[in-house]
Amino acid sequence: MTKFTVFTFACLAVAAFLSLMAFNSNGEKVASSQPYILLEIYEIPNYPDKGVHIHYGNDKREFIPFKGMDREHHDDAGTTVLTAINKLVDEGYQIESSSAGLDQAGMITKIFMRKK
Repeated sequence: MTKFTVFTFACLAVAAFLSLMAFNSNGEKVASSQPYILLEIYEIPNYPDKGVHIHYGNDKREFIPFKGMDREHHDDAGTTVLTAINKLVDEGYQIESSSAGLDQAGMITKIFMRKK
């Protein structure tokens, strides 16, 4: 039983070490050669800063507010999001991944973009 525990622990330690090495070296390459930005879309009626938040890093960010969260402003919100994405694409960014979460309060979408 003791040999099995030591063997299991050793295997887990090696796997963790290799995972950390791969993560660190990959992260350094990405950070230096392909900068990412984060675009967050807050569609939460009670949130004071509802709209598009663009995070460039190094405390540089941009906020584009929605006109409102009423049904009459639905198309305006879509136009605001598309305008922000198209602006970033024109600056040389492309969408890498996105995710969204929805609950009773509203929806938050996160889009990671990378410089081409």
